[in-house]
Amino acid sequence: MKGKVLIMALLLMLIPSMAQGEEVPQGGETVKIGTLIPLTGWGAPYGERLQKAYSLAVEEINAKGGIGGRRLELVIKDSQGKPVRAVKEARALIDGDGVLALVGGWSSDIAWAVAQVAQEKKVPYLLDHPSWDRLTRQGFQYLFRLQPTWGMYPRALEDFLLEVVYPQENRPLRVAYLYIDNPFAQSVWEYGLKPFFKSHRNQFELVTVEPYQGVALDFRLLLLKVKATHPDVVIFTSFLRDAVLLAREAREVGISPLLFSGVAGGHSVKEFIEGAREAGEGYFTSAPWRGDPSSPQWKEWVQRWEERYGEPPGEMEAEAYSAIYVLAQALEEVKSWNDPETARQELTRALAQTDMETVFGHVKFQDFNGYTHQNRASQMTALYQWQEGQLYQVWPPSVAERPFIYPYNYLPLQGSMDQNPEKEGGQQP
Repeated sequence: MKGKVLIMALLLMLIPSMAQGEEVPQGGETVKIGTLIPLTGWGAPYGERLQKAYSLAVEEINAKGGIGGRRLELVIKDSQGKPVRAVKEARALIDGDGVLALVGGWSSDIAWAVAQVAQEKKVPYLLDHPSWDRLTRQGFQYLFRLQPTWGMYPRALEDFLLEVVYPQENRPLRVAYLYIDNPFAQSVWEYGLKPFFKSHRNQFELVTVEPYQGVALDFRLLLLKVKATHPDVVIFTSFLRDAVLLAREAREVGISPLLFSGVAGGHSVKEFIEGAREAGEGYFTSAPWRGDPSSPQWKEWVQRWEERYGEPPGEMEAEAYSAIYVLAQALEEVKSWNDPETARQELTRALAQTDMETVFGHVKFQDFNGYTHQNRASQMTALYQWQEGQLYQVWPPSVAERPFIYPYNYLPLQGSMDQNPEKEGGQQP
């Protein structure tokens, strides 16, 4: 009798799950992936943005049944923005938590350190924001990247110069390029702007290419040197503090080109316009896009994001959210759930076959031009412009949120060293 009562009790416990069409959890019902993001330290605001994107994606995937009925779990470790700590935590994720894959990393120095661990442990590692070209030019077997590299960042600006600026001016244009002397800006130059201007030397003349130290407190001597070359186009690759200072001082010394543009970095964050104020108005910046606003998938995602968090998502959020879905699709191909090493190999092979649409754009990992497992993401960039204190996608036209303003009237600021409104390139506004 007691046995019958026990059986009935067990059946009653199963009825709610059976009525809802859910599987009764069995062994191995959780699939773990891991990420290293800065939850403390100066990078914590970025870590918070990434965590929001990851959490929303994981929540949605589990609401749809998870990975073949298994719940997807994201294990988060605090890198504190420090490569040494990231290595320690990556090993803990693999050896202690038993994650099948790693995702993210936030910064390229963190990703570079973690990639060594992933290669050693034979664990697939998907990058969603670290963009140093070297990461996917090193031949790592287990590393994949869905977003543009630093060298791809200027692609939208390059297209704009070729398709809008040069045809409108109808003459060779003089270009000045100033960049902070670090791996980020060096990659933008070496893999992006340098080969572009070399292959279009009939349309553009490089009159200044100057690296600078980001710790400098005053750039006016450098900018006076630039002014003396009478540039039509002035391009910067900067971090925030130097981006703001260069914008102010360029206007103070009276540089008035046809176009000022940054390449991502400090020119692409709201703190730039808050610091530069009117000196930053009209600036362009070329960077990874936020997604294609004409895509129904993108529109639905933005709506869900704004309902959840009360603000629009940015490029970083689109990358991180998409990365979880890329991993989730690849995880569907895993069969050896009880053998982590074999499961990781199956997942690595599945990632290599990825060919899918995400809210960030199309993802297909390929080997090309010295890159390994790199998405051909140069088209997933956009040219933005600061207009009335807001940053809008303005190019290419298919993803533009507002029309671009070109040429922009970059008149010297009141009280500056030069009140002559004539353009540096000899053209009137």
